[in-house]
Amino acid sequence: MKVQNLTQNHINNHLQKIQKDLDKISNPNIEETVNKFVNDVFQNDIDSNLQEINNYNEAIGFTQIANGALNSIRDNLHDIKTLQAALNNAALSNDNLNIIDSQIQKYTKNINNTLENTTYNNKNVFGSFQFNEININTSMPNFDADNLDEFEKSLNSAFSSIGAAQNALRDKVNNLSQNIVSESAAKAQNEPDVAKKVIDMQKE
Repeated sequence: MKVQNLTQNHINNHLQKIQKDLDKISNPNIEETVNKFVNDVFQNDIDSNLQEINNYNEAIGFTQIANGALNSIRDNLHDIKTLQAALNNAALSNDNLNIIDSQIQKYTKNINNTLENTTYNNKNVFGSFQFNEININTSMPNFDADNLDEFEKSLNSAFSSIGAAQNALRDKVNNLSQNIVSESAAKAQNEPDVAKKVIDMQKE
């Protein structure tokens, strides 16, 4: 978007407010007053964009914590599947089988502890969330050996949701950052021209 076009769009969007305020002004230095109004318009938009960036960065932080937890769960699930395959070895003694079963229980406990205790800002990261218009679904059941296939599907779904959300969040931050750059440039370079346009509109 060209700076000039951005400036004109802002003037069109806020002209009604500016004109209303101008009607109340007795200051003969009208151009200086309009400059201040225009400056406030740009600054308010910049501040709003900065706040949105902070919000989206918080959401990105959430997804990073959730993604780390999902990776830990996936590693434990892989170990469980490997051990379950080993249980089919007819050459194993009962002691060997008990050791393997004990390890499976250990990894199962690790998974469920991760599901129950992984938090971001004191909120569990596994569930359904919305950051503005971006939805994230990391809902997963507790794990046990009987629901391995169902659990693995929910794990893959959570990974997919996190990945899509991270891409969308980064795009939002990039777009807002570009807006701030454009608005800052317009504010710095075009205030006198904008003020003159507003004054000319007042005279029409």
